[in-house]
Amino acid sequence: MHRGSSEDLHVLRKKILEGDIIRTVLWLAWPIIVANLVNMSYNLIDAYWLGKLGKEAFGAPTVSWPLIMLFYSIGFGFSRAGISLIAQYVGAGNLRMANKSAGNLLSFMALIALSISITGYFLSPPILSLMGVPPDIYPNAVEYIRIIFIGIPLSFIGFAFNTIANSLGDTRTPTYINIVSSFTNMVLDPLFIFGYLGFPAMGVKGAAIATILSRSIVSFVGSYLLFTGYHGIKITFSDLGIEKWWIKKVVSIGTPLTIQQSSNSLGFTIMMSIVSRFGSVAVSAYGVAIRIIDVLSAFTWGINRALSVMVGQNLGAEYYDRSKAIVKKTMWLTTLILAIGSVFIFLTRDLTVAFFVPEKDVIMEGSMVLAIFTWSIPFFGLFFLGGAVAGGSGHTKIFAIISIIRLWVLRIGLSYLLALVMGLGTIGIWVAMTISNIVAGLLALLWVFKGNWTKRIID
Repeated sequence: MHRGSSEDLHVLRKKILEGDIIRTVLWLAWPIIVANLVNMSYNLIDAYWLGKLGKEAFGAPTVSWPLIMLFYSIGFGFSRAGISLIAQYVGAGNLRMANKSAGNLLSFMALIALSISITGYFLSPPILSLMGVPPDIYPNAVEYIRIIFIGIPLSFIGFAFNTIANSLGDTRTPTYINIVSSFTNMVLDPLFIFGYLGFPAMGVKGAAIATILSRSIVSFVGSYLLFTGYHGIKITFSDLGIEKWWIKKVVSIGTPLTIQQSSNSLGFTIMMSIVSRFGSVAVSAYGVAIRIIDVLSAFTWGINRALSVMVGQNLGAEYYDRSKAIVKKTMWLTTLILAIGSVFIFLTRDLTVAFFVPEKDVIMEGSMVLAIFTWSIPFFGLFFLGGAVAGGSGHTKIFAIISIIRLWVLRIGLSYLLALVMGLGTIGIWVAMTISNIVAGLLALLWVFKGNWTKRIID
């Protein structure tokens, strides 16, 4: 495994600050795209095998993950603030402060993860009940979600390593480690779910255990690299304190992101409760559709992470005009990719839904979701491009407001109005999702072109 040196970091920095924009974006993005697909594979593989047990087992992770992400979002918001700081210090050539920021981030993520793990374990069953999870799914969901919460500290250390590596401009090393982790999950899932090769058949519980064990690989290998030397970053125990200057910066940058992400996750939890009112068929169709759309979104998430790194380092170096050019060219690239992907999803929607849950009622409902929702995906991409600019620049407040409007006013408000008040049923939910993406994408685009994010936030 290539650990990298400070000389390697200089080469990465030069490429990000001076290289051809599109080539550099793609060069940074493709390993992140692979890593995102790999990370998604945990849920996709779980979904594939659990679908063989029926829609009740398949629905357990579907109803659980919005709640899991509600707790995750607390850590993720501050993690994205870590990208802003580390990337801008690297862009400014201040490796000492980048190292200190990395150590503080690692400690902070560990502390947050422990508190989330304990809280989530005890609160998740009553919250799932309040969400109105269908009775035939609820027992499996409780079993699944509690195991995931036990393993959160291991997962969060891995997330911290990925953040630090990407901030430095190394998008490859985390991808290699995540591929090994995903392959491990792929092997363990059928063994633990169905009880092959002498293992006990654990069903939904087995899928959760396989996910936690495989994710721990990233945490252990990432920690080893950071403590033994990695691209000029070598964390020592003296770096692990959470210092006042770091907290002040991260709270300033990360609080709007954390509010936005917590609000999003809470909103998606409420969305799940609205969908749950229409039974396990609607839950399964929603789960299949979200997973299919996530696969396409993985490509733009990779590009957006690359965009955050490039914006962060270029702002740190005070290359403001180049930062604007990077955003503009990346916007056209993202829109093109998503437009092509949307057409493909629309044309193959029946086959892709049937791959996960080969039940006629689920296929019909899932196909309807995709037929309505697919055409808003390019706007969905523009919305997340705005998030990438906010995360890289550290100017997060306006995007947080747009994000809250998208979910709470447009998606949840319209879903409730159309599906429940006006009696349109699940069609009302799918239409509301589509409108929320289109409007939020246009608002994010207006903010990006206004350009008031083009100022670095480090001293």
